[in-house]
Order: sequence, then structure tokens, then C-alpha cells
Amino acid sequence: MPRQILAVLTLAAFSLLASVSHAGELTLFDGQVAPTIVYDDAKAPPLGKAAELLAHDLAALTGKTPVVARNAAGQGPVVIFGLARSPTIAALLKANGVDATRLAGQWETYGRAQVTLPDGRPALLIFGADTRGTIWGVMDLSREMGVSPWEWWADVKIRQVDRVAVDGALRYSKTPSVKYRGVFLNDEEFGLYPWASQTNDPKLHDIGPKTYARVYELMWRLKANTFWPGMRGIEKSFNQIPGNAEMAQSYGLVRASSHAEMISRTNIREWDVETMGPYNIFENRKRVMDYWRQAVRRWGKDENMYTVGMRGIEDRPMQGANTPQDQARALEQVFAEQRRMLGEELKTPVDQVPQVFTPYKEVLPAYDSGLKVPDDVTLNWPDDNYGYIRRLSNAKERARSGGSGVYYHISYWGYPMSYLWLANTHPALMWEEMNKAYQYDARRLWIVNVGDIKPGEYLTQLFLDMAFDNDAYPNVASIKRHLERWASENFGAADGARIADILWRQYDLAFTRNPEFMGWTTTKPVTPVRQTEFNMASFGDENARRRAAYDDLAAQSAALMQSLPADRKDAFYELVKFPVDMATAVNQRQLDLDRSIAYAYQHRASADAYGQNILDAQARIEAGGKAFNETVAGGKWAGIMGMSPHSLPFYKAPSAPSWTGGEEAGCAAFAEGGSFYDVQTAIPGESEFMRKLPHLLRYAAPELPAFHPELGGTRYVDLFVKDKTATAQWTATPDQPWIKVSEAAGTLSASSVLERRLMVSIDWASAPRGATRGTVNIQCGGAPLPIPVTVVLAPTQATPDVSFIEADRLVSMYAAHADQVGQGWSVLEGLGHTGAVLRSDIKMRSIDAKDMAALASAPKASWRFSTVTTDDPATLRVVALPILPVTSENRMRVAVQIDDEPLQLLDFTAPEFSARWLERVQSNAAVETVQNLRLKPGPHVVTIHALDPGFALDRLELAFVGAARAYGPAPETRVRGAQLLAAAASTDFKKVVH
Repeated sequence: MPRQILAVLTLAAFSLLASVSHAGELTLFDGQVAPTIVYDDAKAPPLGKAAELLAHDLAALTGKTPVVARNAAGQGPVVIFGLARSPTIAALLKANGVDATRLAGQWETYGRAQVTLPDGRPALLIFGADTRGTIWGVMDLSREMGVSPWEWWADVKIRQVDRVAVDGALRYSKTPSVKYRGVFLNDEEFGLYPWASQTNDPKLHDIGPKTYARVYELMWRLKANTFWPGMRGIEKSFNQIPGNAEMAQSYGLVRASSHAEMISRTNIREWDVETMGPYNIFENRKRVMDYWRQAVRRWGKDENMYTVGMRGIEDRPMQGANTPQDQARALEQVFAEQRRMLGEELKTPVDQVPQVFTPYKEVLPAYDSGLKVPDDVTLNWPDDNYGYIRRLSNAKERARSGGSGVYYHISYWGYPMSYLWLANTHPALMWEEMNKAYQYDARRLWIVNVGDIKPGEYLTQLFLDMAFDNDAYPNVASIKRHLERWASENFGAADGARIADILWRQYDLAFTRNPEFMGWTTTKPVTPVRQTEFNMASFGDENARRRAAYDDLAAQSAALMQSLPADRKDAFYELVKFPVDMATAVNQRQLDLDRSIAYAYQHRASADAYGQNILDAQARIEAGGKAFNETVAGGKWAGIMGMSPHSLPFYKAPSAPSWTGGEEAGCAAFAEGGSFYDVQTAIPGESEFMRKLPHLLRYAAPELPAFHPELGGTRYVDLFVKDKTATAQWTATPDQPWIKVSEAAGTLSASSVLERRLMVSIDWASAPRGATRGTVNIQCGGAPLPIPVTVVLAPTQATPDVSFIEADRLVSMYAAHADQVGQGWSVLEGLGHTGAVLRSDIKMRSIDAKDMAALASAPKASWRFSTVTTDDPATLRVVALPILPVTSENRMRVAVQIDDEPLQLLDFTAPEFSARWLERVQSNAAVETVQNLRLKPGPHVVTIHALDPGFALDRLELAFVGAARAYGPAPETRVRGAQLLAAAASTDFKKVVH
């Protein structure tokens, strides 16, 4: 059904423009005639392409073909755009009394206003400070009229309307926050190359101008101006395909190159070792310099940013320099020769030629060994490939004229584990790192490695939106709103909030463990898939809770898919359902692998069914890829979704365990906490052999973990048969009225279920005061399986001022629930494993741990808790995000104090590629411990002092010997409804309200 569109608020909602006056509503389409598009391309040829793109959008919106012309002759409304300084546009501005002087000398800005043409007709005029500023004005108009940036790349179809009206107020756009903003197409042999060569451009059979034109169009719509072309194409490099460079210039974009591809070259295809010799500046200097000089001669007329320095072919270390010191000295010579050559060939002062140096991987040690980078060269700081920026500029580096930037990944191939298939970098983490970068003046260049573009669409837009207007995103809450607006823009306001919630929860789950890391494998060296580390025995079955969370997301996604109109189903599959379904299936596959193995050891008859689940999940993964490549959008994306990147074991069909069962009969029970009870084999006490078995296999008298009135919650008991052919009736009868069981009776059999999970809880309104015990009397197959239930005395009755208590030998405290938080800490809601983190001020100065006066003023936060365990030692696990030191002048340290004991220093600094770093980036958690604590039963307080900027604390876990360990955060042992402490007398403390 055609609809009316009144596009007057959208841009303001996205904080893109600032209106300075109001001229009323301007109708561009009244149902009859599409507006005429007039463009003035004097000294700005890309504006012709902008006119064509706007015409495409208006034709789809109105059903009428707009006239694209060089003058405004004719009838009906008019849209005019061009450079503010061009004679035609300047005359029109003067005639209408519109002041464009504020655009003079500005970078990529524009003005917009309703004007009157000489013949009296109204027109919408877009006048730019420069070519790209003008184009951004056109793109903003298109988006304001309801066209999604993803109308082609994600099939968000343009819907026809019966009226288009826009605000005619005079307005001026903001100068972009980051000067150069763009994307890096990388590891394109996985998806982009197969799609481009087989589907989008089969005649060329490569990634050529036809494909790049679509990439550039997307960049326009996202207001990106810089690109690093693909470097791993199977056939030819970007430079070797006629028309690629020319197409980039026709779109007015800045061409640059990756950290490994110097001076506009792509070495992996362009340097032939057999005919050109080694790519070695020491042994083959003249040939290497000529190679670079030829590139500048050929493409130097274009708008380029030149990567300077030198690395080896295909992202490898520089040849001929064996130590960081040798490499530094060699690079200084390379800089000098490259810059002399650039000045000679471009006939321009070299300090006016955009250049960038990226201290990536092994290059950073060379930089740290004293490498002198020319002052006007931009320092481009990379992340560690997993979303954590390796370093930002210190005060001295921030004074450099070349400024700094960031190279960031949402896709990566390499050590320790690749993630090329699904894009699951958490938006909150991206905000935390990139906002911090912006605050440290990394404002010259932002590049995001987007892999094959799909399925990283949302993260790509988020990154570029933050780069364009960083002020619009002051906190994590603004990122959540951005996701909701993005979902609403693409699927409608009615479903936007639901879609955003599904995607945010998916990012939360992936933050605990990226779906592509669920095999616990590595890329280099390639290792086989193994079981996960999610605890099935404790914490309500961490394995099952994660599986259920993904199942819920998949179910909600499927329901939404059914309810959406037909013209949004393809887009929804690409942007939402496919990534959700694939993440769900991968987790089902790996989590059920755990169950199949563990349950086979327990001799559960159901073990084989979980083995079949593994194969079913793999079949859904393969079906999802097949649908994406063959069905979605009528096969438009055939080849784009490679389902087995680099043939790594994780992506291949797994070998599912098979359990045929034994000759045993009867029922057995497994109680939460790790007690396995079999009426046929259980014996009083345990042998030494049994005590050494893993918890999931141990035979013991079953007993559920104790219930605490302060914590509430439930516990589970699994009943199961060991023979697939057996049938067993069961009953579960509490011997106390305050014990509640989810089911009272049932049947176990192959025709119904082979196992049943019973949930046990307490009716606290009728439960007795103090410690007490009861029993759930289970009869299964005629045999008794009694399950003791314990309610413990509340420690807070003796110490009512604590907020956390010990339960099951563990005290779990989430950082954001601190009792007191001092100045210098802030709560970042939405980031981390527990829903929020405490982060120390990113601009604080590092504190010398030996300076007692400075230490006393360090930002501090405290948590009050109580314990009941006697004699046994405890370990305090301090869990933070694996954020790297902010600058070369910082580390990542905190000082920990328990009660009045001496402070203990914990240093979380972990060099990239170290064993500690390897573990941390796969779990998004950095853990340091205070061990062998001897705590008396009763109240205690733990205080954390921040010693460095940007430390992000997620949680604290105090565990006594024998306590269970969760892979993710253990459920918090926070007192329900506890009143937080009054603010301390110290003026630098404030009360935190939750």
C-alpha cells in the first residue's frame, strides 16, 4: 500500500544536522511528478554519480522516473546540488540571501535550504564545502526520505510512497569527527571473491569495477571516504584489474592500503619473486624502490593516502632485519627514501602528502625500540585483532602534526583463533575502545576490517557512524539506542525494539564466548575441536542455561520472520535470522557434544540422542548457508557465505559420539552440584578412585547445594534410565510442605522421555527460620532415590550490613554492584559479562604503587560480604576485561585490600601473543588472583584501588577450596532486597543506587 512520507525529523534524530532557521515544509513529490534533479559538477565529476544514485532512490520511492539535468528548466519541484563556490550555486545562494561563508575551508560539510528559482519555483538546494560534503548532503536527503543505506547490500527494499516532503529549513552539517573514515576488505577469498567472480561479475571472474562500484556506493551511504582494497583475491590484485582505480576516483574516494601493502601496492599479487628477486630492502633496494616509484607514477594523480614503512609479503615480518632494533634502523632509511620519492614524483612538499604508518604485530616492538617516524606521518594504532586497541598516543605522540588513527577488526584470520564467518564483536566493546581512542585524539584515520562485508553490516555502520559524529554517542546507552534506530530504520518502528533486543542479547552471549570459538580450537597451529568449559554440574547447569538462551533467541527470530511483510524477509534473514540461527546451531552442536560425552560416562540412555542433536545442528548450519547462497534474494548472494573458512576443523561436520548403552537397567539420578546417584551401584562412602573422578561422573550420596533465603533460586535433579528399552514410573514427594518440586510424577521410556529434569525450590513464606533439612523422596522404577534439601541460617542475621554472602563456598560480586564507588570510577552499563563494568577514568595518571600518598588518593571501590567457611583457605579472583594499557606510559594494575590487611598489587598487563593474552582474548576475561586468604567467618570488605587509566572491572569471586568454577560469571550471591550502605564519611565516596 503506498504511504506518505514526511521526512522532517529523521536527520535530527541521528544528530547529523543543526537547523538554524525554518522555511516550512517543501513537497518534493505530490503523487504526480518526480522532482527534477539538477547537479553542477564543475570541478566535481563524482556529483554526476550522486545524481544517478538519487534518481534511482526517487524512482523507487515514487514510481516515477526523475529527470536528471544540468539546469532547472521544466515543471515541478527541483533538487539542486553542487559546490558552494561554483558560479551557478554561488549565484543561487546570493539571490536567496543564503550565507555559505561558514563552509569556507571546512572538510566534508554542506548546507541545505529551500530556495526560490528565477522562475518562482521552490527548490531544495544542497551546497557543499567540497565534493564529498556535497555528496553527504545528497545521501542524507535520500536517507531522510526513507532509503536505508543497506537497500542493495542487504536487500532492504525501497518502499513506494504517495508523497515526499522535507524540511526546508536552512541547515549546516557538522564537520566529521574523524577526517578519514573507511573500510578494509580482507580475507575476501572466503566470501566476497567467490560471490564477485561467480555471481556478480562472472565475465571478469574477479573482484573488479562492477563489484567495487557497489562497495563505493555503500561507502557513500555510510559517509565513509577511505578504503583499503582487498589484498587476497584469488586471481589478480586491485591494481592489476583495469578500471578499479578509475572507479574509485569516479566516486571521489581516498584510496589507501593496508598495514602490509606499502605505497599503493598489493605485494601478494604484484611482486613476483622469480622475476623481481627478493622483496628485501637490504638485498634488492633499487628494484624495491622502482616498484614503489612506478605505483606513484601510475596512480599518483588520484587522491591517495600512502602507507609507508615496510613489511614482508602477505602480512609477514620484514626480511633482512632480525631484531626490533635492526628493523627500526632499516625502517628509518625506508621512510627517508619513500618520502624523497613521493616528493619527487608528486611535485608536492612531502609533509602535505597524506601518509600513514601502522605498528602492527611485530612492527610495534620496532617502534618501541626507538623508531623515529616523521612527524607528519599518521600513526595508525591497531587493535590486537580481537577488539582491544594495542595502544594509543601518549602526550608526546599526540603533539605530532600527523595525528593518529585506529585500525579495528570485526573479522580476522590468524592466531590464536579466526572469526571470519559471523560478526560478533560486542557493540559496547567497540564503543568503549573507539570512544577512548577519540578522547586520546585518534581522529585522523579510522579503518574497520569488515572481511567480506556480510554478515558484518550492523557493526560496519556503527563504526562509521561513530567516526562521522562521535559526539552523538557519549555512552553505551547511546549505542543501544543506535541499534534500535538501525533496526527501526530497516524493519519499521513496530519491530525495531524487539529486533534490537534479540541482537543485543546475541552480542552478550557471544561476549562470553564467540560462537566461532566454541570448539576450543586454534588456527595456528590447527587443533581439533574439544569439549567446552561450560559447567554442567553447577550454577543451575551453565551449559543448559546458555543453550536455552540461544534457543529463545532463535525462536523469537523465527516468529518475527513469520510476521514481517514479504519485502523485508530477505533483509531480515541476512541481517538478523541467519546470524542468530547459525550462532544458535553452533552452540547447540558444541554444548550437546558435552552432554553426549558426559552422559555416556554416566550410562544415560539419552546420551545417544545428544549425539544425534550434534548432527542435526550441523545440518541446520549447512542448510542456513545453502539458503543464504541459493534462496535469499533469488540467489543474488550465491557464493558470499562460505561455510568452512580455510577448512578449519571447527567449521567442518563433527564426529558425533554414539552410545549404544550397556546391559544395565534401572533408574539413576544426578543432583546439581555434581552428585551422581545410582541405586544399583551406589555404596556408602567413596573409594579413592571415585573421589578422583570428575564431578559429573562421581558416585555419591546425592545432596543439592544449600538454599539461602537471601538468594532464593532453584536447584535441579535429573532422573534417567540407563536402558533405551526400559520403562520406569517415577514420583517425587517432598517430606516438607515448604519444599516445592516442578513435577510430582511421570514416566521414563523411549516412547516418551529417557530423562527428566526436576526443579526444586523453597516456599520462603512457610519455610522455618534458621537452618533446617528436608528430603525430596523420589521413587523411580520401584527403587528409592532420596534427595536431601538443606536451608541454611542466614549469615546476614548476624551481620545485616553486608550485601553479599557465601553460598556453596563461593562469594560472587558483580563490579557494578559495589557498596561504595569513589571518584575516578564510572559504571558502564551494557558492557562486560555481568551487564556492566566499573571503569577507571581513561584520563587519570598512572599511580606509583610505592607512593603511599598517591595510593591513598587512588580511585577505590568496595564490596561488603560475609563468609561461613572455617579453616579452609580462599582465593579471590579479580575478573576484568582484557583491555590493554592505554598508552606506552601506562600498565593495567589495581591494588586489592581485604579488610585491614596490606594492599596486594595485581598487574593485568599481558603482552600480545603471550600465553595470558591468548587465553584472555578468547574469553574476553582477564583474571588475576589473591591466593591463600585466611578469613574468619563473618563480615569482610574487599576494596579495589585503580592504579592505571581505563581498567574495566567485571566481577569479583571469592572461592574457598572445593568451590565449583563457572566458565562465565557465576550467579551473583547478592542479598535480595538488601539496603546498600550509607555513604561513607569520606567526601570522595558516593553511594551507588541500583
